[in-house]
Amino acid sequence: MTHGSPAPHRGKVLDEIAAPGSEPSAPIANPYPGLAAFKPEGHRLFFGRDDDSKRILARLAETRLISVVGRSGTGKSSLVAAGVVPRLGEQIRHLSYLRFEPQGSPFRQLADALCREVLAGEPGEAAESMRPAADRLQRLLADPVESPQVDEQLAAASVDLLGQWGRPVLLLVDQAEDLFTHTSPASALRFRLLCARLLERDDLYLVLTLRSEFTARLLEWLGEDLFRRSLVALEAVRSDEQLQAIITGPAGAYGVPVQPELVATLISASSATKGALPLIALTLEQLFHQRDTGQGLTLAAYQRMGGLESIVDSAAAGIERLIASEPELELACGRLFAELATVIDELPRRRAAAIGPLRADRQVGRLVDALRRQGFLSDPDDQHVELAHETLLGHWPRLRQWCARYSDSLSLSWQAKQAAREWQKAVAHDGIQSPGAQTRDADLLRWSWERQKPALLALLELSHLPAPADPDFHDPGIEAWRVLSGKLGDPLRAFLRPEPLQLLEELADDAAQHHRREEIGLRLNQMGDPRRGVGVAANGLPEIVWVDVPAGEVHLEGRGGELFPVRPFRMSRYAVTWQQYNAFLNAEDGYHDRRWWRKLVQRKQPGEERWSFQNHPAIHVSWSDAVAFCRWLSERWQLPGPETVRLPTEWEWQWVAQAGNEKRKYPWPGDWNPARANGHESGAGRTMAVGMYPLGAPGEGMVADLAGNVWEWCLNEYHLPANTQIGGDNPRALRGGSWLDFPGDLRAAKRDYFPPGDRDGDIGFRVVLAASLE
Repeated sequence: MTHGSPAPHRGKVLDEIAAPGSEPSAPIANPYPGLAAFKPEGHRLFFGRDDDSKRILARLAETRLISVVGRSGTGKSSLVAAGVVPRLGEQIRHLSYLRFEPQGSPFRQLADALCREVLAGEPGEAAESMRPAADRLQRLLADPVESPQVDEQLAAASVDLLGQWGRPVLLLVDQAEDLFTHTSPASALRFRLLCARLLERDDLYLVLTLRSEFTARLLEWLGEDLFRRSLVALEAVRSDEQLQAIITGPAGAYGVPVQPELVATLISASSATKGALPLIALTLEQLFHQRDTGQGLTLAAYQRMGGLESIVDSAAAGIERLIASEPELELACGRLFAELATVIDELPRRRAAAIGPLRADRQVGRLVDALRRQGFLSDPDDQHVELAHETLLGHWPRLRQWCARYSDSLSLSWQAKQAAREWQKAVAHDGIQSPGAQTRDADLLRWSWERQKPALLALLELSHLPAPADPDFHDPGIEAWRVLSGKLGDPLRAFLRPEPLQLLEELADDAAQHHRREEIGLRLNQMGDPRRGVGVAANGLPEIVWVDVPAGEVHLEGRGGELFPVRPFRMSRYAVTWQQYNAFLNAEDGYHDRRWWRKLVQRKQPGEERWSFQNHPAIHVSWSDAVAFCRWLSERWQLPGPETVRLPTEWEWQWVAQAGNEKRKYPWPGDWNPARANGHESGAGRTMAVGMYPLGAPGEGMVADLAGNVWEWCLNEYHLPANTQIGGDNPRALRGGSWLDFPGDLRAAKRDYFPPGDRDGDIGFRVVLAASLE
């Protein structure tokens, strides 16, 4: 009668049933399967579809490939299973029935169904003879990798096992629209070729069922000639005679009456309701459960349910009460729906979900059990669960409203999962074609951050999980990834691993070439560099990541052993970037505000913005410009004191660069390493984004770029280092070397200087948070 995916008949034993006027007799199972589809063993309770069954049988006598196409709710699955298979079995001895849904992996689903059916249905000796072929197929199924090669191996093993089985088979590819919605075009084409191989057997019948919206796709897939020969268009049940048989037949088989008034009402409601057949099926199941001992199925009971349009709501009442009584189930319901429903071409559709991950969430597992008991869920195979019928998407208010609210996220989620599977296949294919080589085909299919990020945010929304702020990144997409990474299955987890994280991981290897580091910095800038400390905060002010520095003491090079104490302070991880510096230049109270220029020479205009990518260090910044920036930022942050934002002293800078008491020659251990700094030897010929040489820092998570990229202003005078006061024209100290310089100038102890009012293309600055020295 209905008309969703076949599920094991729930066999729900209900109240004892009695013929009118008699005492209750033995309990019986409900003869109406509700939203679940009929199976072959239920054919004696399958009424009203004789003409359609005979029409398909007649077509099977002409061609062994049939495509049963009809709208949702026309009972396609039930018709084949309970109407066609038993009749065909009367004509063909020992006919076996094998059903599967493609679910995006048609080769795998066919192989799994074949293994289970063959090994479960054969007697001992026959089963043993097929054991090697079945074992081979099961070994292939155990490999989670999907690729064209695996598809071909599964196809060959399935054909081999079918050949050894040696029995006539009706193979039902149910919900074959999965081939066009959940399967890649390449995989769908390969499956089309497999179907042709299967049909080479004279005793194999292949039946496809799919929704009429996909008729054009089926035509393209089969080709016009085969499409026309195979097509059986299935119309909705409309005739009063058919509907009466569907309504009264199953109950009548057990001697249970159905009131004529109820029959007339249901027939009338059917003509006024689109996709009424599954609603009638659910109504009859509920009515049989609530039947009157004497009168059977009654109009009064139907009216108490609220009629055909309200039957899903009525059937879901127990589920709704359960959710209302336990608030944590509300969120669990959303997580479950995210696995059972999707949106394709702006239309909600059901999909099969692996039962194992659902069970891992206790509350979701409870809902699965409750929905199964209610008949809202069915099992397409041993490993999956799905909505019993698509009519639930439109008639269960909770599910309908949820799909409408999360339509965009569901669509993005579905697209990401499809793309991930195709990418995984390309990775496997590239690995076979050129082991150890870069997977160029897979790279073409890999999503960029611009596509990954919305998909991650959609998945986070569907998960209903909070995303705490990330200490290292300020990007909501990466925050979503941190929450989801342990919950996403393969290949989605690998496919959606954020591009920024992959790029930054490349940097942590000396083998990364300088030009590649430059490319990574530019790409990070293009996507909006997500690292904290590189850009600005939500309030538009520079966001600084501070590194705590302990106390110590430093001897300055060439000063006759002059010793300078270092008190504890905090230093910015990165040099001030163009995005941060531009916040000062563009603020109404910024560069042009005279308050910040006390005892400083203010030029009319800021310096030239060369290589002004937002995550690159600001250059053409004079010492006076840098001091004014520090004063402005201290004021805007409203620091209570005694700490203030200022330039570092030389001894503070060197204490960090030499790794404290280790007194390193360069910030990293050992001697010069050309892979760890943007100096003259890099060949870049200009600045790079900050932080492109993480191994060049004094330690993991420490201050970056203390060698190369840009010289950095220090607070003190060069010739009189002890003088840290503001004012005067004496040269100020520079540290670190730049993109122009050779290794000798990139040493931690190397000192240099420049006039405080001058600017240059290789000079920038970083800041510290420490006691004021003005």
